[in-house]
Amino acid sequence: MLEHFEQCGFFLWFLVYVVIAYLCQTNDSYQNQMIYPSHFEDKIGFTGIRLLIEDACQTSMGTERAKEIVFSAQPAVINRSLDETISFVILIQSGHPLNLRDVSDLRDELARIRVQGTVIELEALYELKISLKVFVPFLRFLRIEAKEQYGPLLEMCSGIELSPSLIKEVERLTDDKGQVPDSASPKLAEIRQEIRRRQSGVEKRIRQMLGEAKQQGWADAEVDITIRNGRMVIPVKASDKRRLRGFIHDESSSGQTVYIEPAEIFDTNNEIRELEYAEKREILRILTTFTSFVRPHLPLLSDVWHLIGKLDATQAKARLTLKINAVKPNIDNLPVIDWIGAMHPLLYLTLLEQHKSIVPLDISLSRDARILVISGPNAGGKSVCLKTIGLLQYMVQCGLPVPMKQNSVCGIFERIFIDIGDEQSLENDLSTYSSHLINMKYFIGHTSPSTLFLIDEFGTGTEPQLGGAIAEAVLDTLNHKQAFGVVTTHYANLKLMADRNPGIINGAMLFDSNRLQPLYLLQTGRPGSSFAFEIARKIGFPEDVLSKAADITGQSQLNFDMQLQQLEVDKKEVARKQTELRLADILLNEVIEKYKRLLRQLEDRRKTLLSEAGREAQDLIDKANRQIEHTIKEIRESQAEKEKTKQLRETLQQSKSELVKQADDLVKQPFVVDDQKTEQPGDLKPGDLVGIDELEVSGELLSISEHEAVISFHSVKLRTSPEKLRKLSRAEHRKTLAVQRSGGKLSVMDDVNEKSANFQLTIDVRGKRAEETIEMVAKYLDEALLISMKEVSILHGKGNGILRKVVREYLSKQKTVASFEDAPVEAGGNGITRVKLK
Repeated sequence: MLEHFEQCGFFLWFLVYVVIAYLCQTNDSYQNQMIYPSHFEDKIGFTGIRLLIEDACQTSMGTERAKEIVFSAQPAVINRSLDETISFVILIQSGHPLNLRDVSDLRDELARIRVQGTVIELEALYELKISLKVFVPFLRFLRIEAKEQYGPLLEMCSGIELSPSLIKEVERLTDDKGQVPDSASPKLAEIRQEIRRRQSGVEKRIRQMLGEAKQQGWADAEVDITIRNGRMVIPVKASDKRRLRGFIHDESSSGQTVYIEPAEIFDTNNEIRELEYAEKREILRILTTFTSFVRPHLPLLSDVWHLIGKLDATQAKARLTLKINAVKPNIDNLPVIDWIGAMHPLLYLTLLEQHKSIVPLDISLSRDARILVISGPNAGGKSVCLKTIGLLQYMVQCGLPVPMKQNSVCGIFERIFIDIGDEQSLENDLSTYSSHLINMKYFIGHTSPSTLFLIDEFGTGTEPQLGGAIAEAVLDTLNHKQAFGVVTTHYANLKLMADRNPGIINGAMLFDSNRLQPLYLLQTGRPGSSFAFEIARKIGFPEDVLSKAADITGQSQLNFDMQLQQLEVDKKEVARKQTELRLADILLNEVIEKYKRLLRQLEDRRKTLLSEAGREAQDLIDKANRQIEHTIKEIRESQAEKEKTKQLRETLQQSKSELVKQADDLVKQPFVVDDQKTEQPGDLKPGDLVGIDELEVSGELLSISEHEAVISFHSVKLRTSPEKLRKLSRAEHRKTLAVQRSGGKLSVMDDVNEKSANFQLTIDVRGKRAEETIEMVAKYLDEALLISMKEVSILHGKGNGILRKVVREYLSKQKTVASFEDAPVEAGGNGITRVKLK
């Protein structure tokens, strides 16, 4: 295309420079505004966001504040608005939303009663009461909680201090039905009591007269007293109206019935009417007094209603935040964009209703890569990408959280300009391309290094050679002004600018050429293809026409575009696989570290258990030694041969030393896992003969699972990890048994078996001294651990609780004790301590 431009000669470039010169002319009619054009919000989609916020508002004040949401370039204002919204999100999620449905807009009434001589309306007083009953508890809640996450809301409410006397007076002067209660003043109570007394007398008398009229046949049997003109009357037949003395207030539509107030109660009704007038005068006096009382508080009350509107609008923004899964990103004072997982909120909601998922957007614009030129197929997502960038940036600078990852970075731009869609106008005599030129003129005249511009289908609307040249010149000018921007295009000359203009980078909306469908993924660094031929084939365009077009364009160009785009798709797939492998590698390393840690713990546990077993074996031998000594004593007393006695004692001492040495050797033995000898747990099955090398024992495998194996060893069930087992042949099993017998271990295990058979689940220490109790409990717990008991009981009795205290103090210091507690009441209560061992 560049070669073709050169062939156009001097005329083409002269025309381009004339247009650029026109665009660069200053125009005083344009104001240096932050947002361009005037209908920016409609173009970018923010109008839909604003409507969602307005719909979430509960009051007219909140709706007005939602309409007043404006763009800001001040970091403090943006951060404050974001923090307030996020605080409300936390408040809603914690189950404390602000319910403002019953709050009325009293701003006009509060402004009206500022004037001396005016009186608040009773209805307004009732609405004031209801509104304060909502606002005051919320304010109290914020100040009591005063948590860090509610700090922005508390700061929003700072300076609002309503007088307790004002709240009390509002509560006193209206009841739950919105009426002034009798307690409002003694005079009002007296008037109403007299009205009720007289009304009771009137009603009683008129019912008597109604009964008499029915007996005389003047009134129908089914009629009852009714009200006309505020007075009780009797329905009487028109033909008998002169038989009942009184005053006619009304008649039925048929004229057959007249409503008569008996003359007998007329005077009393007049007195009641006068009392009702007195009641109204007293209520007016009460309201007048209250108005004078509240007038000094009116400025503060006006601030309260202003605050209610702000709270309502902020809560509406918080509800939108939850609805679109938005967050507060990191805010940078400099113009920068570094977004991860950004989504168009309106598109997200639309797809959510259709049970579809949205493809998130990752984009980065920095000082070194300020302008992104996006190319790719039609319907591939270029325009959606452009609008997403514009909408989210505008939302952030309006103080609204946005749907993206929380570690994203949003910079601050002083101006945002867009040129999206068709702007032709019959009224203003503007064609599509003319409107684009006017927008470009404004961009060039008002762009600065802190400007973000967004241009869709850059250069279209006119002859491609001229449009492409002008677009290239405009983009070069904007680049020299150090502005930030995103443009979408199909023009090759704009794609090539990234190679020779620092600050400009290419981007492509990926397209799967194998399945002929867009992927809606933005890939930066390379330009994209329009895939015009592939899309045409997909919709069934005539193949002969496409062949002619291919001949005109050149097959090499088509193949290059297709291969370039497919390369990006394949690259994306490779990157995904690499990510999966990296995660798998991380997981594998974590598993390895976990098993190394468990191996160390098992080694420590093995040493502990062997040490405890050695001590227990030593205790058993000592016990046996005492028993033998006792036997020797008896033999001596019975005058047995002294030489024989001496020989027995030496033999016993020698056996004892050998056992102690063997126990020490077991403790010092290193914990080594022989991978070559260890059978995989999956190769073992119940019934196999297995051995545990580190303990030099063997037996029959009873059961095995992923984490535990149970073997039978000299009638004792031994639980261990499957990894420690090694499958044995019968010859190896017999050899192991022989080693055990030669080493003297069989006798020790027989003692263990005997202990297990005679072990009692409860030890009785009642009546023992403290020292004896501790010694008995210590020995009892050692025996329980030796035979793998998990729970035992200590019977110490209730009494004065001394033994219970001694036992529990001892248990609390033992590392082998997991927990202890009183037995259930039916099982002994606090007279028995149940102990759970580790």
